[in-house]
Amino acid sequence: MSKVQHHKSLTATKPEANLSSRSDIDDFLSALRLWTQKIRAGELSARLPEIAQSENFELSQDINFVAEMLGSLSREAEIQLQHHTEHMARKNKSLATLYDVVSNINMSRNLQDLLTHFLYTMTELIDAQAASVYLEEVKNTCSLIAEIGLDATFEDKHPSLPSNISHSSSDQTIPVDVIPCPEQTSKKYFNSKKTLILIVPLQYRGKILGVYNFYIEEKNFIDRDEYTELFTSMGRHLGIAVEKSRLDEEANSLSIMRERSNIANELHDSLAQTLASIKYQVRVLDETIHQEDDAATWQELERIESSIDEAHTELRELIAHFRLPIGESNITVSAEQVVERFKQDCDDIQVYLQKEWPDTTLPPQIELQVLRIIQEALTNVRKHSEASTVRILMRGDEIGQYSVLIEDDGIGLSELNDRKTVGEHVGLSVMQDRASRIGGTLTIDSDSGEGVQVRLEFDYLPDALQDAHQEIK
Repeated sequence: MSKVQHHKSLTATKPEANLSSRSDIDDFLSALRLWTQKIRAGELSARLPEIAQSENFELSQDINFVAEMLGSLSREAEIQLQHHTEHMARKNKSLATLYDVVSNINMSRNLQDLLTHFLYTMTELIDAQAASVYLEEVKNTCSLIAEIGLDATFEDKHPSLPSNISHSSSDQTIPVDVIPCPEQTSKKYFNSKKTLILIVPLQYRGKILGVYNFYIEEKNFIDRDEYTELFTSMGRHLGIAVEKSRLDEEANSLSIMRERSNIANELHDSLAQTLASIKYQVRVLDETIHQEDDAATWQELERIESSIDEAHTELRELIAHFRLPIGESNITVSAEQVVERFKQDCDDIQVYLQKEWPDTTLPPQIELQVLRIIQEALTNVRKHSEASTVRILMRGDEIGQYSVLIEDDGIGLSELNDRKTVGEHVGLSVMQDRASRIGGTLTIDSDSGEGVQVRLEFDYLPDALQDAHQEIK
């Protein structure tokens, strides 16, 4: 064949090859377009057909590899998203539980109910098999407060404690601890299953005041680190609640002791003295009767009758003293009630009450001490002053300065001290003590034959005025 003929033969076959190649490209592009649509629709399992004889075989393999990677990343992202969602759900539940702790601490008045409530809450949170809570009664001695999932024979007085107590200080937090459950306990209560004990200390300033023990099956307690921060925080908050409860009990006991002391002092200063006088007068009457002196006998009987009337009056004053309504009305109304009772008991003494008191409400404790001082001053007037007139001036202003003046026209303190018998006093130290309780001062002025002036002065600035005062400064 000549060169010309060969050239004509090649030019005759070339269009057919071009047509075949163009058809393959069109098929590949069509398949690629369809694959792209499926991927965009979320069908990540879609793949391009791989034809070994095709010129696009290697390109199809590369695109399918990318699709495989895309599907793998998508599955991994879904797993991560699921884990993150579960983690956030647990976090939200933990925060809700912690909020519940804080709210209940502020509202709950019964410590045992509070600890039992969160024993159930935390048991459910970590899916524990059983749980118990203890409180320290005396040093190194705990008592069982409540338990869950343990039979009636469970009376373990020795709870599991964190292993790192000895290394803690007053400013260091004691973290929760996890230890294996003793084999004997596991065999007795949990059918010998491998069990862990989660120990949550109720702590306050590095001191353990109680402890939670949660018994958890080992296979169910995988994410233990997730609960470390939550339960440590709960233990600290509940530890504050335990400490607050104990301080409240101590304060209540001190308050009761103080009130008992006040009652004892007031009984001794008033009724006891009168009864002792009656006892002495009865002895004198016995001697008088043996002397067969009718006039002297009747005189002693009249003295005894007068002393009994005095004792009855003092008893009525004490009853009114301790029933004085505080909080039901303001202090000026209560002062009027005190004055009215004094008038009923002492018809021969004129009483004048002058009020220059602002329309403000003082704390009940301040009002109580002020009224007690007025009562005691009036009692001294009735018993010792021989006065015919007594005046009470109550004065206060809007900037928190208050004063109460009780003055009489009696014999005065100097003459009274000369007449006073052993064991008898006018209760001045009691009034001084009451004034000091509200941060006030009590001054007593008296001249012989010119009566007595008792002056109470104290300051009380309401919170709103205090804030304004600080801003001005």
